[in-house]
Amino acid sequence: MLKDRVIERFSQEFGHPDRVRLKVTSFNAAGLGIVVQTDQPNREDAAFVWLPYPPDDQPVPEIALEYAGDSGRHSGTYASAGLEKGQPALKLILSSDAELNDVVSYIKAFAAKATLPSVSAAPVLTTSIEVSGEGMRFPVDINGMPAPKPVAPRREAISRAVQREVWQRDGGACVERGVRKLLCFDHIVPFSLGGSNTVRNLQLLCEPCNLSKGNRI
Repeated sequence: MLKDRVIERFSQEFGHPDRVRLKVTSFNAAGLGIVVQTDQPNREDAAFVWLPYPPDDQPVPEIALEYAGDSGRHSGTYASAGLEKGQPALKLILSSDAELNDVVSYIKAFAAKATLPSVSAAPVLTTSIEVSGEGMRFPVDINGMPAPKPVAPRREAISRAVQREVWQRDGGACVERGVRKLLCFDHIVPFSLGGSNTVRNLQLLCEPCNLSKGNRI
């Protein structure tokens, strides 16, 4: 399972876990708390990793949900450095080993207080090519190759002032269901579609509503 590979890789990179419980396995990377959720998900190709919220103006991984400090997130994170109760947090939803490699680089930079790299979601392969034989070469028409995509802008962290204003405006509850647990900051116009980190473009959603909305407006 991917979450087992995540724990194994983190053990190699950051040392033995400092806390192993039924629901979480946690690590400490130079004072930075890292929590791997082991009770969820129940899929083999996914893993949940919790990290402290990055400093303002530093990028947030594309695969992350952003949790407010008082959102009632997974209580198993509270004992880790930077993930104490009342602190904002990130929940990274990993679905590939490529994303795991990027997250390791992100954590190392975070622990070193260096500029944080971008972490993008791994592309989904929709086609496959079957090649028979060995050493076969195929001509390639470079004029038919697609143009490279422009570099995507970095998804920066939401400032604490904006977080507080959105929380107060939405009454600390999901705007869709009114619940007060597992609350995330949701971009009304997704960041990938040009949405900003402004109060007007942010709302509180519970995790189920956030995940069901996906990349839609």
